[in-house]
Amino acid sequence: MNKNEFDQLRKLPGKTIIDDITFSLKRGSGADNLVFDPITVANSLDHEVLLNGTYKPSIPSVTFNFVLRGTGPICRVCVNGVIHKDVGRHHKHEFTAETDPAGNLPFAIARQDLKGKSVTEVWQILCKEANISHTGTFHAPDLEGNPQ
Repeated sequence: MNKNEFDQLRKLPGKTIIDDITFSLKRGSGADNLVFDPITVANSLDHEVLLNGTYKPSIPSVTFNFVLRGTGPICRVCVNGVIHKDVGRHHKHEFTAETDPAGNLPFAIARQDLKGKSVTEVWQILCKEANISHTGTFHAPDLEGNPQ
């Protein structure tokens, strides 16, 4: 995938996620990290795009990671995550060069607009910006009583 193909995919309307998203404890994911396993992001270009996520309640922070099967990560949104020197704790990593997936998306842009948002609000913003319709249920990990 090159930058033009990534931009085409990102701007593509009609991407869909039909699976429910439920964060749960999983061995090997960190002390009390809640994760959801990769789910498919259907698209008319037939790229095999998968989405996974992590919520760290002790911080709290959330990460949504989009991966192109066979290529690697192509976009990652981190809210209240690890500090990146130029962009802080609220940022988005995105594909800028063909070598980026192998380098774990080294380029990040600040997303201070996501600071203080709930996990559900971040998810809704992300879906709107990426032209994704999520028809399944989103079980927010930061709401009391949510299945974990």
